[in-house]
Amino acid sequence: MPWLRREIWAFSDDPDVLIGQYANLKRQVPLLYLLLIIIALASFCLMVGNVPLLLVGGVSAAFVVIGTFRIVSWLFFLPEPDRISVAEARNLLHRTTLAVIPICLSYLAYSFLLDAYGDPSQRAGVAICLVMTAIGCMFCLMHLPQAAFLVNLLTMVPYATYQLLTGNETFLIVAVIAGTVTTLMIRVSLNAHEAFTELITSRAELAVQRGEAERLAGENASLAMTDALTGMPNRRLFLGQLADRVRNNAQTGRPFVVGILDLDRFKPVNDIYGHATGDQLLIDIARQLRAMTNDSLLIARLGGDEFGLLVDGDAAEAAAVGNQLIALLDQPFAIDGHQLSLGCSIGFAAFPYEGATATSIFDRADYALYHVKADSRGAFAFFTSDLETRLRTETELETALLSAGLASELRVELQPIICLATAQVRGVEALARWNNAGIGAIDPARFIDAAERLNLMGSITTTLFAKAVAHMKALPSGIGLSFNLSTCDIVTPSTIDMLIGTIIEQQIAPRRVTFEITETALMKDYGRAIAHIERLRAMGVSIALDDFGTGFSSLSYLSRLPIDKIKIDRSFVANLAEPGVRKIVAAILSMCDTLGVECIAEGVETTEDCLTLRTLGCTLAQGYVFARPMGIRRFREWLETNREIGGTAGLRSGLKMLPAFAELRKRYPHRA
Repeated sequence: MPWLRREIWAFSDDPDVLIGQYANLKRQVPLLYLLLIIIALASFCLMVGNVPLLLVGGVSAAFVVIGTFRIVSWLFFLPEPDRISVAEARNLLHRTTLAVIPICLSYLAYSFLLDAYGDPSQRAGVAICLVMTAIGCMFCLMHLPQAAFLVNLLTMVPYATYQLLTGNETFLIVAVIAGTVTTLMIRVSLNAHEAFTELITSRAELAVQRGEAERLAGENASLAMTDALTGMPNRRLFLGQLADRVRNNAQTGRPFVVGILDLDRFKPVNDIYGHATGDQLLIDIARQLRAMTNDSLLIARLGGDEFGLLVDGDAAEAAAVGNQLIALLDQPFAIDGHQLSLGCSIGFAAFPYEGATATSIFDRADYALYHVKADSRGAFAFFTSDLETRLRTETELETALLSAGLASELRVELQPIICLATAQVRGVEALARWNNAGIGAIDPARFIDAAERLNLMGSITTTLFAKAVAHMKALPSGIGLSFNLSTCDIVTPSTIDMLIGTIIEQQIAPRRVTFEITETALMKDYGRAIAHIERLRAMGVSIALDDFGTGFSSLSYLSRLPIDKIKIDRSFVANLAEPGVRKIVAAILSMCDTLGVECIAEGVETTEDCLTLRTLGCTLAQGYVFARPMGIRRFREWLETNREIGGTAGLRSGLKMLPAFAELRKRYPHRA
C-alpha cells in the first residue's frame, strides 16, 4: 500500500499547512483527552465490584489526572497559532504523534486487564469502550493522519489478535468489524487532510494573488494620478485633493489657498528650440518643484506649462510660497547648452473667503492668474473683491438677490469684542454672510449695495437680525450683540419697527443690543436718523458710531449725536506704529473719556497693537488677533475653549486666549 507509506508518515513542507494542522489540533486535542477521561470513568463504573478497587480506581484516577493535566497544557500553556513558529509547530506535531503510542498501549493493556475479570456483559462493555476510544481519537486526530493511523494500528490489530487467541468468535467478529471501520476511517481522514491541505494552499495562493492585484491596482492608481512626463501629481489628483480639502476644511474651518502657476516664457522655448527641449525643461522644473513639496504644500502639473498649488495655511503662508517659487523659476535653466530664462506668474484664491466649492475656488485662482499675467507678469496676486466685481456681473447678483431662497442662504458670523483690561468677552459683532448656490460667497459690501438699489435692504436686515438674535439667545447673558444698520435701515421706519418688534418678541434685554451706524448713514437724512436713534435708545438699546475718523464732519457735531459707543476705524489701528496716527488714536480715546462714551478699536491683528492700545487707555478691541468671525457653533466652542475670558478672575484668566495678556499683566500688575 504505497499510499500509506507516502501520505501517512510524511509531514508537509508547507509552513501554512503545518500551522493550520497545529491550529486544528489545539482545538481538538483537549477534546481527545476529555474523551479518554470519560472512557476511564465509564470503565471504572462498569467494572467496580468485580475488579479490585485499588486496581481499577488507581488506574482510572491516573488516567483522569494525566488527561486533565494535558487538557490544561493544551488550552493554556501552548502558544496560539498566530504566535508559534513553523519549527515549533512541526516539533509539536511530531510529539503529538509519538504521544499516541503510550496512550494507546496504556488503554489497550487496561482493556485486556478488565476483560479478564468481567462477565460476558462487562466484557462487551469493555470492548465498546475500547472501540469508541479508537474511533474518538481518530476523529480528534483527523488533521494529523500519522497519529490517527497509529491509533488504529496500536488498538484494533492487538485487540483482534487477542480475541482470536481467546477463541471467542463473537468478540472476534466485533473486533474485525471495528478494525475494518477504523481502517476505512483512515482513508476518510486522509481525504479530509488532503482537502484541508488544498484549502490552505489555495488560501495562500489567493492571498498572494490578492496582494499582487492590490499592488497592481496601487500602481495603476499611482499612474492614473501621475503626470507621465514629469512624474509629478497630475490634474486628476490635484482636483481630487482640492475637493477633499474643501469638504474637510468646511467642517474644521482650517484655511487653505489654491494657486495656479503659469510659466511666462515657455511657448517661445518650444517655438525656438523644439518640443524635446521644452519637455526637458519641464522635467527640470518639475524636479525643482518636487523638492519644495512638503506636508503643507502640494504642487501638481495641470497640463502644458501650468501647475496647481495647494497651500495649507493662510494668505501670508501662500505669499511666502509665491515669493519662493518666483525666485526659483527666475533662475536660468541649462538645457542642451542653452541658458533658458522663464519666470512665472501665480494666481491665488483662499478658502473659504474667496470660494466655498472646489470649482469656484479653482476658477477664482485661475481668474487671479489671468489678471496678474495681464497686468504684471512675474508676480503673484490674490483673488480680491475687485476681481470678484469683474468676474461677476451686477445682473447676476441682483437676480440672485431676488431669488426665493435668499433667506435660507443668508447667515450670520460672530466676532468677539474683548476687554483688554480683564480679558473678558464683552460682546460680539454680527457680520452678514451670503453664500449663493449659483454665485458663491459674496462680499457683504457688494450685496448690501445691490440690496439697497433693489429696495431689499429692510427684508435682509430683519432676516439677519432675527438670526443674530437667535444666536444671541444661545450665549451667556453677559455677552452683548452689536449689529450693523445700513444707510437705508436707519432712515426707514418699517425697518426700525421690525427690529424693535424682534427684540420684544424674542424677549431679549435691550441693554444687550447695540446697533452700529456710520456717519454716511446719518448724513443721508440726519433728522429722521436721529429720531430713530432716539426711539431705539429710549427702549434701552445702545448706538455705536462705526468707522469713526473716516468721515468729514464727525468731530464737528459728535457732541450732539445721541450715541453710546465709538468704534475706531481699522485704518488707524493698522498704522499705530506711526507717531502721528498714535497721537490721533490717543486724542480719540481722550475725547471718548470726556464725552463718557465707550471706545472700541477695530481690526486689531497683532499683539503689539494690543499693548499699544492698552498703553493709550483703550479697553475694548476686536480683530483677528483674538478670533476671526465664525458661526455660532464654532463661536460657542471657541468660548468654551477660552471660557476663562468670560469669567471674573481678572487679567490672569485671559492668558489662555492671548499671549499678549501675559505682557499686559506684567505692565499692569494691579489688574491681575
